[in-house]
Amino acid sequence: MIHGTREDVIWLAGLCEGEATFDLQRGKYPRIRVGMTDRDTVGRVASLLDTSIRLQYRPAPASPMWHAELQGSRAAAAMRELLPFMGARRSQRIAEVLAADTFRRIPGIKSMPGPMLARPLGIAKPATAA
Repeated sequence: MIHGTREDVIWLAGLCEGEATFDLQRGKYPRIRVGMTDRDTVGRVASLLDTSIRLQYRPAPASPMWHAELQGSRAAAAMRELLPFMGARRSQRIAEVLAADTFRRIPGIKSMPGPMLARPLGIAKPATAA
């Protein structure tokens, strides 16, 4: 789904680790959003994801923001391709989005089964936490 070499996918994963949002649009459709003030970087993201960019003006002194967004089945495919290169927190978020999309397509299922995970397995709650 990502239009580029393996190095391009790794570059995109690194950028998405800090600058992207992985969510469900309207609670149903997988979505990847990248927003930055650097038009050239957002343009490269849009090229790799085969999507367009848009400009959002913000009140001064903030700089204008450029956005690239991909949604639906193409976003889910891109998330699957990025997943092996992402860190733990983003990997968990992508897995949640993909799982919700998968279970949404099963008739009669209204929510994801199983317990909600708050921290990665093997990481104990700090002794000082209440």
